[in-house]
Amino acid sequence: MTTPIQSRVLDTAVNMLEQYTLCDRCLGRQFAWLSTNTSNSERGRSLKLVLSMMADDELKSENPDHGKKIIGLLAGHGMFKPAQTIAEKNSIEYGKSVDCHLCSTDGQSIFDKIEDVTKKAGELVKDVEFDHFLVGTVSFPLLDDRQDDLRAKYSLLHAEALKSDFSRELGKHLHEILKKEVEFERPHLVFLYDMVNDIVRLQINPVFIYGRYQKLVRGIPQSRWDCKDCKGKGCEECKGTGRRYPDSISEYVGDVAQRLLRGSRFKFHAAGREDIDVLMLGKGRPFVVEVSEPRIRTPDLVSLTKRINKESKKRIRVENLEMTNREHSQKIKEDASTNIKEYLAVIQTDGPVQKTELRRVEGEFSGIEIEQRTPTRVSHRRADLIRKKQIHEIRLKMLKNDSIEAFFKVQGGTYVKELISGDDGRTNPSIASKLGLVCVCKKLDVTAVYSNSS
Repeated sequence: MTTPIQSRVLDTAVNMLEQYTLCDRCLGRQFAWLSTNTSNSERGRSLKLVLSMMADDELKSENPDHGKKIIGLLAGHGMFKPAQTIAEKNSIEYGKSVDCHLCSTDGQSIFDKIEDVTKKAGELVKDVEFDHFLVGTVSFPLLDDRQDDLRAKYSLLHAEALKSDFSRELGKHLHEILKKEVEFERPHLVFLYDMVNDIVRLQINPVFIYGRYQKLVRGIPQSRWDCKDCKGKGCEECKGTGRRYPDSISEYVGDVAQRLLRGSRFKFHAAGREDIDVLMLGKGRPFVVEVSEPRIRTPDLVSLTKRINKESKKRIRVENLEMTNREHSQKIKEDASTNIKEYLAVIQTDGPVQKTELRRVEGEFSGIEIEQRTPTRVSHRRADLIRKKQIHEIRLKMLKNDSIEAFFKVQGGTYVKELISGDDGRTNPSIASKLGLVCVCKKLDVTAVYSNSS
């Protein structure tokens, strides 16, 4: 005698087989989250076997009609060979079916294509370095609609989607031929099979390399700077180069990394940026270069460092390269406006300054918060906002010819040039407002970047 849950599962299986042709796998897939330590094919075959045994028992009883009905369903819509054998022995007629309602199109089950799909996928990665992978599937809309209709019609609470089943089976086959593991969280690459077009696409996930750069020559932007007139197309103004400046830090780093890793493109993520006329000294500015679609994932970082430094011709220098991840690159950018940076500047004033005045200004800027409205020089490309920034320390030293050497220790994102000049009152307070003199930043270097993400 069956229990209520057994009766529901078996009754539902029979009801579905009365209406649709279902292979072992697709019948079992409707109960995929019940007794999960088995395969859908085994689960479906087990259901058919139990029904076949019960029906065969009924054939031998005094009321064989129900047994005949079930054997006919299993032999026909169930395509179940043991039931077909019983049907033939007992002269039970059944309609022969070959195409499963849920996994077949054009007379073929999608699962029969797995061997061919596996070969196609294997061809795509012959020259790709990777340790693990993931499989994704774009299924036939028609088959998805059929599954949805079946789920709704029979209130199936434990069914699995066709694409999930297919992806898992394809993953097993790929594991066998590639000898690589499946990885769900951070796969090196993803095979995406399009059932409709019978195409395998390869997604190679990017690699991330962390390091620090020093900018040793003024006049280099951090990222590529196209000509504003032609926007990179080439014109008379830029002499056909499409560039306002011929090089950039990101290209010195990214181009070499992209070539070495045989990637398709790169992105450069840094902990803030210095102005084009500012040097980046000290231990350098933290950065992460992201290389897309790399066919090499474990580069020789010593060789990469040497090649970047050589090809930049002493204009920049990188060091401390190491492999990292996407989260690190995001954290570096997020921390850029909150971490601490140090600067060394030369300030030109329009009059002499006494040492006592310098000491007073140093004290008035110790541990204070200033307000900076977006500077005039960048207002055309940045939102007009008022930003509050922490000034940790300022040290001032008189030089010759009404010049001052200034050391700044400030919150990331502080506009130091405007902290000096005041920018017509857009930065308050400023060195100029405290001294009561016109102050112009003549030279500025970043000497330290303290990153929380380093």
